[in-house]
Amino acid sequence: MSKFLPAAMLLAGLIAAQSSPGPALQPPASTASAQGASNLFVVIYRPGPSWQQGRPMSEQGLLPHGRYYRGLLNDGRLFAGGGFTGSDGGMAILKVADMDAARAIVAADPAVTSGIFVAQLEQWRPRFQVTEPLPTPPQAAAGSR
Repeated sequence: MSKFLPAAMLLAGLIAAQSSPGPALQPPASTASAQGASNLFVVIYRPGPSWQQGRPMSEQGLLPHGRYYRGLLNDGRLFAGGGFTGSDGGMAILKVADMDAARAIVAADPAVTSGIFVAQLEQWRPRFQVTEPLPTPPQAAAGSR
């Protein structure tokens, strides 16, 4: 088998996907907005100095953190957030005016102020995004191999 065959198959699949119906991938609305700053910020949470080793995240005293983030969601400042599967910590995507507003949110987070989590904050500029909700994945066929 040629070493180029897998790449050719991948390319053919990508071309077929482009011509099939489904959510369209779109670059950002304009070149100016793609080059300029975004109002999306990613927060990565990892265990901090007050994290209780050997205890699951559900036993880390994160209820105030959850309430805080529920308020951000209700205010429209939280795009998405939640815990990681398979490792301690989590991630949030904030939609706020600027880095100062994002820093203020992270600094006031009860999980950060208590030391349960430490947070890394990054401004994020998506290069590609869908313009409509993603389709629901098909259910796994019963008895699949």
